[in-house]
Amino acid sequence: MSRILLAVGMRAKLAVATMAIVGLALVMGTGIVSLALYSALTSSLKTQATAQLQAIVDLVGREGLEGLNGETGAEVGAVVQLIDAQGRLLYGSRPGAPLTTLHPAVGQVLVEGITPLPTLKDIPGPVTAATGVLIDDHPVTAVVALPQVSQREAVTTVLKLLLLGTPVIVLASGIIAWWLISRSLRPVEGIRRTVESISSRHLGARVPVSGTDDEIGRLALTMNEMLDRLERGRRQQNQFVADASHELRSPLASLHTALDMGAGDPSGQRWRSLAPVMATETHRMERLVDDLLTLARGDAGTVPATRWRDVDLDDLVVEEARRPRSPGRVEVTFDVRPARVRGDRLQLVRVLRNLADNAVRAATSRVVLSVAPEGTQAVVRVEDDGPGIPADQRERVFERFVRLDEARTRDGGGSGLGLAIVRELVALHGGSVAVDRSGLGGARFTIRLPLHRQAPPEEDSIGQTVPAAPDRPGQDVLDQDTGGLSTSR
Repeated sequence: MSRILLAVGMRAKLAVATMAIVGLALVMGTGIVSLALYSALTSSLKTQATAQLQAIVDLVGREGLEGLNGETGAEVGAVVQLIDAQGRLLYGSRPGAPLTTLHPAVGQVLVEGITPLPTLKDIPGPVTAATGVLIDDHPVTAVVALPQVSQREAVTTVLKLLLLGTPVIVLASGIIAWWLISRSLRPVEGIRRTVESISSRHLGARVPVSGTDDEIGRLALTMNEMLDRLERGRRQQNQFVADASHELRSPLASLHTALDMGAGDPSGQRWRSLAPVMATETHRMERLVDDLLTLARGDAGTVPATRWRDVDLDDLVVEEARRPRSPGRVEVTFDVRPARVRGDRLQLVRVLRNLADNAVRAATSRVVLSVAPEGTQAVVRVEDDGPGIPADQRERVFERFVRLDEARTRDGGGSGLGLAIVRELVALHGGSVAVDRSGLGGARFTIRLPLHRQAPPEEDSIGQTVPAAPDRPGQDVLDQDTGGLSTSR
């Protein structure tokens, strides 16, 4: 049976289940109705028998046995008897033997002949009500018996009708269930056909929406939302591949040109001048490939997290601010307070470096790095005094291969992957990154990471910038013109 059910569809399964439930309910209902009807009829018959018995007792009490010679008031089919203490029949409305052996006391009413369940095979006996009376100071048993044939016929008729109607009702319920289920599953079949026709190259199709706020309608909306995400992911993937190919083409073209130029010089003198160019382009391509690999690992959820340990963010900020950079007119200052997180030190260094390099490229003259604990979070801020980022572009800057206007990419910038990597690595550490307007006039990137354990206080760092020169504690500056440390005046 189970194999058959597995081979058929959901409609057949639900229709069969509906028929089984309806059939079981009807059978149980038939039994309950029959029992209830039988109980009601026998109770009514008992009431009638006791009422007629009381009428006979009243009649005998007034007129004696002579009163029974006329109309007794008993119903048609009822049998009235008077039986003495020795079991002899004193009076009978019909010829026959005594109907009962009951000998109730005077005033006591006894009833027999009622069974708790109806009997359909044998003809049931009458319902007999008996009570004791005194006639001429002699105890006599008055009896009234009512037949149960009509009650049995009524119960039998109702039972037959219900049993005969059960298959019809069960079949009708199965047909109705099949139709309703087919109608309900029609949108699901449409969804299935649509999804079946969708391929990885054509994700623009959408499943039909019924327009009703039910499970099927919500399923269709959910499927369309999923298809939207898949299509968006596919477009981003294609764009990612196209942008990566474009970014790799430039250094490869430069290397190809350098190789052609070097090969065209039989003396080999050009190689000396081409070597720095080739090294620069190779390093650029290496960084791009490394960035692409980091993002690919993030998409696949395989960014390694096995090197996690306690990391003092204030130390990383100081190291990043003091990192030598190419000569320029931008000074980098920092303001740190102890803040310790749990994470991968190399990944956190990369986050700070990407933000700092981005700020230095955009800044006019100043970049400020800061870190401080705020509640249960360590907050790192990287600010510059450059042109800033428009409000409508602040979320877009974290997308891959996104560059803003030339004002924020003075030297041509990077590949457009730096901020995307920042968001990926910060999310890996359970944090968030956002950008708004800095008090310096430019952009301010804010990173929030969960504090792991508060770093021990240091007299020269808590509540102030780490001093680099004795004449003015609290301000350490990296002079881009000289590439060394100097004190900001």
